[in-house]
Amino acid sequence: MDERLIIRETRIPQLRRSRTVRIYLPPDYFSNQERRYPVLYMQDGQNLFEPSVLSGYSWQVDKTLDDLFNMGSDKYGFIVVGIDSNTEGTKRLDEYCPWQCRIYETPDDPWNYVLVDGEGDDYSAYIVDTLKPAIDEEFRTLSDREHTLVAGSSMGGLISLYMGLKYNGIFSKVGAFSTALLFAYDEMADFISRVEIENPLRVWMYVGGNEVTDPDRPDEARGFLNTNISISKLLQEKLGPENATLTVDPLATHSEEYWRVYFRKFIKWAAQA
Repeated sequence: MDERLIIRETRIPQLRRSRTVRIYLPPDYFSNQERRYPVLYMQDGQNLFEPSVLSGYSWQVDKTLDDLFNMGSDKYGFIVVGIDSNTEGTKRLDEYCPWQCRIYETPDDPWNYVLVDGEGDDYSAYIVDTLKPAIDEEFRTLSDREHTLVAGSSMGGLISLYMGLKYNGIFSKVGAFSTALLFAYDEMADFISRVEIENPLRVWMYVGGNEVTDPDRPDEARGFLNTNISISKLLQEKLGPENATLTVDPLATHSEEYWRVYFRKFIKWAAQA
């Protein structure tokens, strides 16, 4: 497996910083030299193949795709490009949000918040204009939009959804897991109403019923659930009900423990959609 998981440093010229990128290659990549593959771009690459330092769980993307492929279905032959998140201060939040906003703001303490700079447009441009052309040049990809997907969880789900909508000429499918919409709901709803969808776009969303990232905010789980349901309805109106789906797991928490389970469901949906 080691030779099929490539780890390298890349430059983000749009943000004038560097980032680790992890590239998973399908089981038959080296034995089937004639074949080209769809590509899935994913956020928080450091947690896709190795356990998260926070939850202790991994998405197990490589294991899931290998298992499905080895069960006899080569339609699960995906290249996965995982972009590590920025661990410097609040930079992960900055890169994964397209708008300036306040996160973790509490009604009883208006000074208790994290101000997000909103670098999401530059980060999205990095994936579309810099990283994707480099991946398509080096690896045997199916570079057309029909075979180009984007996915992520929490704030990574937020930027993946935004990226798929904004660049619907590049991406055909989006996976948004436990999307962090509490602090950017109005902005995302407005964006959905205004964005021009020139190409058919399909969106798969998932949310748990116990999505709590801040133990001091017991209302957070309800907020995660309600905002995901509302955005899913807006997407159904925008894209058509057949192109926007939402799965709810009432007991699931905000963790790779559940994202790895629902990644298998997402990739099955993506391979058949």
